[in-house]
Amino acid sequence: MNITQENTGDLTAVIKIELNQADYQEKVSKQLKDFQQKANVPGFRPGKVPFGMVQKMYGKGVKIDEINKVLSEALELHITENKIETLGSPLMSEEKNANIDWDNQDDFEFYFDIAIQPEVNIDLESIKVDKFNIKADDKLIDQFVLDIQKRHGHAHSHDEADEHDIIHADAVELDENMNEKENGIKSKVSFAVEKITDAKLKASIIGLKIGNPVDLNMMAAFGSEEEVAHILNLKNDDAALKSTYRISALEISHLHEAELNEELFKRVYPQDDITTIEDFRKRIAQEAEAYYEKESDQKLLGDVITKLIEETKVELPAEFLKRWLLESNRNKVTAEQIESDFGAYERSLKWQLIENKLITANSIHVEEAEVRAYIKEFVLGQYFPKSEDEEQDKRMDSIVDTIMKNEKEIKRIYDEMYDKKMISLFKEKVKTKAKDITFEDFVKLAQKN
Repeated sequence: MNITQENTGDLTAVIKIELNQADYQEKVSKQLKDFQQKANVPGFRPGKVPFGMVQKMYGKGVKIDEINKVLSEALELHITENKIETLGSPLMSEEKNANIDWDNQDDFEFYFDIAIQPEVNIDLESIKVDKFNIKADDKLIDQFVLDIQKRHGHAHSHDEADEHDIIHADAVELDENMNEKENGIKSKVSFAVEKITDAKLKASIIGLKIGNPVDLNMMAAFGSEEEVAHILNLKNDDAALKSTYRISALEISHLHEAELNEELFKRVYPQDDITTIEDFRKRIAQEAEAYYEKESDQKLLGDVITKLIEETKVELPAEFLKRWLLESNRNKVTAEQIESDFGAYERSLKWQLIENKLITANSIHVEEAEVRAYIKEFVLGQYFPKSEDEEQDKRMDSIVDTIMKNEKEIKRIYDEMYDKKMISLFKEKVKTKAKDITFEDFVKLAQKN
């Protein structure tokens, strides 16, 4: 076997693999002998089929399979030994390999096209972005105060629904004739009247009395598949989400917000000495601003990524990548679709190369021990108060072991921790201009991007 490589462009090359019969014949013969032992051919006992017959029946297919295996191993070894950082996967050159004669050739020349990762030079200190400090204005503080009052309030039942009530009811799915649907959904539901987004439907619920049913299209009322799925305890793609339901109220609860007094202040912030509403609001402002620091950091992350993609020069072998995308998604996408979507793919690949360079250059790693510590502190910490109890520590370790087996959840945690380290890197090296902003204006700004 002989392997050579020749550049065909700045970021492309062709790998030529010359195979002699000796490179694959032993494997072909072994495979055919295995077939001979297992072949079930009429007129012959198992294992007694003549080798020549087996060779005639299976020889060509086995030869092709074994040669492909040899090629795959040779390509991988060549790329690894020569430390070639490729984009996509090697592609067999259809033009140069078009004249292969599997029936009559024993020696072959195969050609594979490859794309090579470009050099990426990143200058973080040249990047300039705004760093938004979300400030708690009176409107945001009012929302936090009301939420606290509701969470620490008390409820009582009454007979007629108001805008701020919670309705507990039987819900029965109706058919197109507004009759109870055969084998339809029957469920006990609870929902807050104020969450109904359609004004007319909300008006039809206000004033509802126990024992007086009302027909309600849940999707029209709440305007969100997620919300309706939560209320009805269904999956987000269930067709029943779009049905109309007969709602029969079983109980109507009215929530009375907790009074703003020292008892509430102590309940919410037991470690603080808060005696006045003014101090309470100041403490809430601190908490709100700390809470929304994560939102600000995420925007910083997104803004820096956008700038890096726009300002970092990264050349890509577009034609090879389009061909590779078409080959690797055969029968799933067309050349026209790839051409149409290539800009988004190119942008994504560009960021991937930049990110990999940043991770390598700045030794950004997330170790398993860090993930386990994160789960213990932030996921389980709310259920297990800090303690030196050895038995409790063992119980936590056992729960962590179980969570670590959830690939989807662990990937989410790894991604979150990588983002945090990337944000720390950007805060350290990127030039930022601090800007104070209200949460409401911050949301509007984020929605524009």
